[in-house]
Amino acid sequence: MRGCLVAVGLGFLIAACGASSTSNDAADAGGGVPDDAAVQADGAALDAVASGDGAGTSDGGGGGGGGGLGTVGNVTVVACGPQAPAGATCKSITVTGCPGIETESIDATITVSPGAGASTGTVVHFSGGGGDGVENNGAPAYNAAGLLQVFVSWKTDWEQTKASGIKVAACRPSTVLKWVFAEPALHASSRAKGFCAQGFSGGSAQVGYAIAHYGLADYLDYVNELSGPPFARIDLGCNGDAPATATVCGVTDTMVLPPKLDNWENNPATAKCGAKNLPAGDVTRWMNDSIAVGGTYAYPKTDVEFFDCTNQATAVTAMAQIYEQLIAQTEGAGGLVGYHCVGAADGCQGEGLGPTGTQQASDALIAGCKPRH
Repeated sequence: MRGCLVAVGLGFLIAACGASSTSNDAADAGGGVPDDAAVQADGAALDAVASGDGAGTSDGGGGGGGGGLGTVGNVTVVACGPQAPAGATCKSITVTGCPGIETESIDATITVSPGAGASTGTVVHFSGGGGDGVENNGAPAYNAAGLLQVFVSWKTDWEQTKASGIKVAACRPSTVLKWVFAEPALHASSRAKGFCAQGFSGGSAQVGYAIAHYGLADYLDYVNELSGPPFARIDLGCNGDAPATATVCGVTDTMVLPPKLDNWENNPATAKCGAKNLPAGDVTRWMNDSIAVGGTYAYPKTDVEFFDCTNQATAVTAMAQIYEQLIAQTEGAGGLVGYHCVGAADGCQGEGLGPTGTQQASDALIAGCKPRH
């Protein structure tokens, strides 16, 4: 199946077509190299998106976000909640010191579930919305495959800061990923085993910011982006003067983001998400706070796959393909990126992938979570 993306907003047009299961590495995936994305633009704003102008470094030290990572402290053992898998252990942690929000600490619960048998790698899970849930898609299969699983649940919305936007706040999940990689009791900095991440909806944004703006592609071998990320282009989802629509795998999708973005972006009364007659500066601010602007999009040692529903699709479906196509056109012949559509016949609806999409995603992670660094 082939899908096309057409996103209209801010006076420009993005048009991109590619395979629904796209490979940029024919030898690795057994497929051909996708067609180059066609991009037409008015002005330099889209040029920055298409070319990666202002791209951040991919050295684990920051990229285009807050300029670096914070620290993890106050690690204490706590009782696990009812959603924890059998045999799991739980810890409370505090993330602090993120650039721009140094004094704004945030707590999270880390649920650790060892895999069955010999360890084959680690997968870190991030849940949707504010991230306070337990993202467990594919968890039983990952356990059976020998993967150590780390489930991250934030005590308060990870996106929320006193005055900054979501990209600065994304230092927090990025810091946790780096900590899990290095922590002796978890992944222990192993390059002999796969280090992987999976996020659902807002959780996929946590991972997307981490590899695009905080250098975590230097650590992650494989990434599953489930139903998202929703913040690929915040400006397209919030600009009521130019609502963006897209055709994804033959289905039209409107990229309207929810009002909760107002709190996460600390929007002033004059610039609410979805309003009309918006100040140009606020629309630009949303664009610059997006995953698919000003970051690093070539991940030669990190395979990234997207799984999205086209039945009553929300904004995440089109947002995901914007990010996927940007990776594909930036990487050229390096790395692997794939976009997978599931539809009504597969039992999916909205952001829910249904049994078929969930199975496809979990199979892909088990097959892809291999050491590549």
